[in-house]
Amino acid sequence: MLEDACLARPVVAPYTGPERRSAPPTARWLARMLDEMDHGMLLLAPDGTLHHANQPARLELARHDTLQLFGSRVQAARREQQGSLLGALADAGHGRRRLLMLGQGAMLPVAAVPLNEGSRESDVMVLLLLGKRQNCAGLTVDFYAHTHGLTVAEARVLQALCGGLRPKEVARQFDVAVSTVRTQISSIRHKTQTASIRDLVERVSTLPPIASRMRSALVC
Repeated sequence: MLEDACLARPVVAPYTGPERRSAPPTARWLARMLDEMDHGMLLLAPDGTLHHANQPARLELARHDTLQLFGSRVQAARREQQGSLLGALADAGHGRRRLLMLGQGAMLPVAAVPLNEGSRESDVMVLLLLGKRQNCAGLTVDFYAHTHGLTVAEARVLQALCGGLRPKEVARQFDVAVSTVRTQISSIRHKTQTASIRDLVERVSTLPPIASRMRSALVC
C-alpha cells in the first residue's frame, strides 16, 4: 500500500523564513531574490532542521511526494528514501557533496551541497538544491512567445516543441497537417531569429525564470 511506503502525514509548521518575519532590508531582498530562482533551494542544518526555503522549494514541500516538513525538519516523503537523505545531509555536513533521487515515478534529482564557514558545529549548514520538474516552464515559454510576437497557435507549437515533441507529433496532437506545423515553425524561427528547432528549444530552455512570481499560491 502507498500509505505503508510513505511517512506519516507531515505536521506542516507555519513557514517563518526571513521574508515573513522582522529582518533587515537586505535579508528580505535576498529572500525575495531567491524566490525568483527556478530551482528549489532549502537551507538546512545537517540534521534536517529547516532554516529557509525559497518559493519553488516551498511548493515542492507542499506536494508531499518528494520532501515534506515534519515539525521543523525536512524529511523524504517516502520512508525507504529517508536514510539516503539523512546520509547525504551528514556527508554534506562533513564537506562532501552528494546527489540523490527522491520521489517515485518521475523522480526528482536533489543535490546536497556543503556550506561550511568554520570549525564549529553551528558554522555548518547544507544547501539542498532541487532539480527542475520542467525543462521549459510554461509561463516562461508564454512570456517568451508574447515578447517575440508569436500568435496563439505558434505559442502552442513552441510549447509542444519544448516538451520534446517532433513536428509530426505536434501535428497529431493538435489535429492539423504537418505542413501547417512546419509553416508555423518557420514563422517562429523567423520571429525569434533562431537557426533551427534545436537552437530554438535550447534558447528557451536557458531562459531565466522571468515569470516565476506568477506561480500558484503557496500552502506552507
